Amino acid sequence: MKLSPFIAFSLFVSFLLAGFESNAAEHRWNRTILGPTFGSSLLQSRTDPNGSFSGIPKATAIWLGDESNSSIGFDADNLSMFAGWTGGFVHVRGGRDALLDHDEVRGKVSFITKGPGWTQGGEWKAKPTKFGPLPRDWAKYKGLYHYGKRIVLSYTVGTGKVLESPWAEKAAGAVVFSRSFEIRELKDAESILLAQSPQGGGVGQVREVKGVNMSIVPRSKKSGDASVIAATVLGDGNSVGVDGHRAIAKVKAGNSQFTILLWEGPEKELESFALYAKKKFASQELVKWIKGGPRKWDVTLKTKGDIGMPKKGEPYALDTIQPPFDNPWGAIMHFGGHDFFSNGDLAVSTMEGDVWLVSGISDKLDELYWQRIATGLYHPLGLRIVDDKIYVLGRDQITRLHDLNGDSEIDFYENFNNDAEISLGSHEFSTCLETDPEGNFYYIRCASGTRHGGSVLKVSKDGGKLERFATGFRNPNGFFVGPGGVVTAADQQGTWVPASRVDIVEPGGFYGFVPCHHREEEPKTYDGPLCWIPHKVDNSCGSQVWVTSENWGIPKGELLHLSYGKCEMFLVMQDKVDGTPQGAISKFPFRFSSGAMRGRFSNQDGQLYVTGLKGWQTSGARDGCLQRVRYVGGDWPRPLSLKAHNNGVLLRFGVKLDEELANDTESYSINHWNYRWTRQYGSPDYRVSNPEKTGRDKLKVLSAKLQSDRKSVFIEIEEIQPVMQMEIAYDLEHENGDELVDKVYNTIHKLRPAF
Repeated sequence: MKLSPFIAFSLFVSFLLAGFESNAAEHRWNRTILGPTFGSSLLQSRTDPNGSFSGIPKATAIWLGDESNSSIGFDADNLSMFAGWTGGFVHVRGGRDALLDHDEVRGKVSFITKGPGWTQGGEWKAKPTKFGPLPRDWAKYKGLYHYGKRIVLSYTVGTGKVLESPWAEKAAGAVVFSRSFEIRELKDAESILLAQSPQGGGVGQVREVKGVNMSIVPRSKKSGDASVIAATVLGDGNSVGVDGHRAIAKVKAGNSQFTILLWEGPEKELESFALYAKKKFASQELVKWIKGGPRKWDVTLKTKGDIGMPKKGEPYALDTIQPPFDNPWGAIMHFGGHDFFSNGDLAVSTMEGDVWLVSGISDKLDELYWQRIATGLYHPLGLRIVDDKIYVLGRDQITRLHDLNGDSEIDFYENFNNDAEISLGSHEFSTCLETDPEGNFYYIRCASGTRHGGSVLKVSKDGGKLERFATGFRNPNGFFVGPGGVVTAADQQGTWVPASRVDIVEPGGFYGFVPCHHREEEPKTYDGPLCWIPHKVDNSCGSQVWVTSENWGIPKGELLHLSYGKCEMFLVMQDKVDGTPQGAISKFPFRFSSGAMRGRFSNQDGQLYVTGLKGWQTSGARDGCLQRVRYVGGDWPRPLSLKAHNNGVLLRFGVKLDEELANDTESYSINHWNYRWTRQYGSPDYRVSNPEKTGRDKLKVLSAKLQSDRKSVFIEIEEIQPVMQMEIAYDLEHENGDELVDKVYNTIHKLRPAF
């Protein structure tokens, strides 16, 4: 099988990271007290000699109890149990602080399966696509329920409604895995794939042992290996069978309730397994476990916030909502997304798969309460609350969270949509879950060799349909949907991305990353950004956020941009000339304590709340941040708008300027340059005057004139022209004498008529 360049490179990176980690201490995530499920792209253990599976992109590991010390793996794409293993749960591999590398099973694999877990219409068929879920008319994953230590999976097979709960017990000299089923309205008799040898064993057989019919598959073809994998069905008229080297169960049409037992061990011990099966109790009633169970995380943690002080002459202060970094479970606080409930409480997700409820947010931040309400999600880097219901974006799916019994803890993890294809690429993050005015959901995916890699994806309001909205993104960690459904995104410098860029994203647009163009023919150009940003100014972009508050100083409707790499925030000054958007950025005068990624305005106090995390390519100091950008009064002492004319630029500040300095041409220093769009990683700066020569051109300021509002200054510039990047440095004063010294960076696609 030929690997795509993305997958091949990602596996190479994983190999290097694995080698590095083998010489390092085990990552701290492995010391976290996890929930009973763990979402991941799961790999075979490197220390298990008993065979392998090739890796499951959308895996959920399910812990089967402390007594058995065993686990089973569910594949949401194939609706199968892809492996059962003994000796542990999952091992988090520590590449880039465990934020990049895939995880692996911990222990010894007893059995595996490959391909779809159920027949369709009674026939074994190949999945029609390499990646992604089975067609919905074949089978569809609905979600999973938590009830104490038990997990109940919900899915459909054709018209049939299936509940399934796995478990394991130590018995018959080994561990016996069980899969209990309740099936309703199954139209056709179907078969379930139960097990096959991890080491390519021979053809299986159905045999009666001590009055128990078993499907028996040799574990391997190795000489002297007498181990087998055996399966049997308890109850309700269903039976076992074989399909070559695979053990299967045959399920009758209609309704049924039964349990499948799976065992691996020496063939001579089959009688012990048979005796255990004969004594086994009746199949569990699963409906009792889908009504909401007791809290697992029954400690609510209390913290206090830190109220920041604004710098002299600045209208904003930065407050810190202190996370419970030191918590009873060792849960890591790498924040990936947040949103507000109607009462002002917050839901916050972490990269490690948790969702926390944060309450007590007030002006003073003196009593903050944190409750861990969900665990086991797969890299949830986006979170949206709609009608007080939490939607979480993981790498694998959008999950809608349900509290079924009113204790705030999540009981049902509903698969709202998992149609997106993912592979085993190490950098295939999905980020920034947003909605438009019609209620449709949007998010953005990093590059991969799948149909959905490097794309903005749109999901219908009911979760029933996924479509590509725009393409050509590399590794974006920044995205937003603003007023009127305006979509913005921000990509990182790299191959085919010469510098960081902020985009207004249009339907069907292509934004530069050629390997993810998703077109019949490779594009020869790309849709230009709203604004390029020099790599040294923002080396790794976060999200955007539109000002939606009337109480935040900067006017409602303005656009903000977060920098994950620099832990900073910028005002994005938008302009449009002849229908073409272009813009400029001006930096806020503070730094967040971690890489700033997501922003939301509170519906209670009207202030901006920002979350982020510390990973690679960021200067963040703490694991995560939850901080409030609070307006304290006063005017914005920086440019609020920039308009480019064919004889200069009009800069409008938020404060009145000292006239003498504003009219002094020596108060300004202006440079401009271009980048090159190539497959090379990033781009040097290229002179506009000599496109073959690297560097920047300094532009002559011919005049400067403060306008009658005393806030706007027109800077006349010699040889101004459309350019990818312009830097305008200014050294001015407020009319009250405060210094105003900073830079703005802008992009000019088109020029207005002379001012």
